[in-house]
Amino acid sequence: MEIGSNITSIGGSAFSNCSGLTSIDIPDSVTSIGDGTFSGCSNLASINIPDSVTSIGVNTFTYCSSLTSIVVDLNNQTYDSRNNCNAIIETSSNTLMVGCQNTIIPDSVTSIGSYAFNGCSNLTSINIPDSVTDIGDGTFSGCSSLASITIGNSVTNIGSYAFASCSGLTSIDIPDSVTSIGNCAFEWCSSLASINIPDSVIRIDGYAF
Repeated sequence: MEIGSNITSIGGSAFSNCSGLTSIDIPDSVTSIGDGTFSGCSNLASINIPDSVTSIGVNTFTYCSSLTSIVVDLNNQTYDSRNNCNAIIETSSNTLMVGCQNTIIPDSVTSIGSYAFNGCSNLTSINIPDSVTDIGDGTFSGCSSLASITIGNSVTNIGSYAFASCSGLTSIDIPDSVTSIGNCAFEWCSSLASINIPDSVIRIDGYAF
């Protein structure tokens, strides 16, 4: 699909649940992409963010289960995909905002934003580096094939619904740095057989497991 060169903004949910969409060219005229714009585009395989984009909403690429390639133009001053990581990172805050099944989280990322991998059902493993201190709400929710995850030793917070419906997850080690686990963080993890909660954790919210 091609978007006209006179378009400056793509509104929220504009292409949501367009399951036949496999690729899209976003022109340099676009500066804003709204909330949930491509959510549920289950066959969308790649996305290129031009240097003109300065605003990307939440849930923009949730449930894009076929997404394997994410590239941000090198001249973009707001976002980047440093080290060919296949992700969208907010440059100023070092927050990973959007990931896919091929994402490698760079050591420079300090936070994983809410719903960054939500519905990425083909994601099988992920390594969260020691640079990350916060895992946002719903970050990995609906990642039903996620079987292996390593959480770095600097994470202090696991957000609400962070791993909800990760039905392929059988075990998880929570590092000593974690102090809080949000509500429903591991809800509906039907294969989770073991979990180690360190003495650093002082708060576990309702329905966490």
